[in-house]
Amino acid sequence: MPLAEFLRWVFTGRVVPHRRRGPVRSPLQARLSVWTPPQYAQQEAAHLDKEERRKRLEQEEKCRLLDEERVRWEFLQEHRRREASERAAAQGDHAAAIHALRERQARLEKPAFEFIGRETGVHPFVEDGGVAEFAMGVPVYVGMTLYGVICPVASRVAAIRDRLAALVVFVASERERRRIAAHACPGQRIEVLNGGPAAVPPPRQPPGQDPLPLPDGEDASGPEADRYSRRDRMNP
Repeated sequence: MPLAEFLRWVFTGRVVPHRRRGPVRSPLQARLSVWTPPQYAQQEAAHLDKEERRKRLEQEEKCRLLDEERVRWEFLQEHRRREASERAAAQGDHAAAIHALRERQARLEKPAFEFIGRETGVHPFVEDGGVAEFAMGVPVYVGMTLYGVICPVASRVAAIRDRLAALVVFVASERERRRIAAHACPGQRIEVLNGGPAAVPPPRQPPGQDPLPLPDGEDASGPEADRYSRRDRMNP
């Protein structure tokens, strides 16, 4: 355009010097600084500011979502760790409770064996470990008759209270007696025996063999009692 016209535009403010910030899509040579109407410069500045603000908000939103995802992941990991820890502790407590129950039962086998022998004059048979149908207690037989149960699990007694009603329950402490009595039938006979750590279990039936009755006419003074007495002397 003629120089005079250009100068008139400059002096009247129709065009102003402008340093471009956005990309150029023009067939003309891309120049860093141009003369342009002021509204175009303002529109470019407004457009670029809006784009920058949009990008900034998008980035902030991405960061927020990432933070939320990180927090959720950390919470989930902590929840899983806590569950695993509680599960391990529960398993440990359960295993410890089973071990303690078996120890109590083993300690009471000989005292129960001697207790029944004194009451009946007959040596009983003791099962090899607890059974589920008697609340994981150890059944004790006199002949073929079930006489008592050693240390059933208190929390399972309520389900078999009628089955236990006619039997003698042997326990290792007054506390255990109270716990079982709370779930058993009223009047349930519960005997507290003192089974020390050196208590020796009585003779056991071979695995899978049903309890056998004593031979007719044989009592605690017969050869069967002598055999048990010899074994007791071998295991003081």
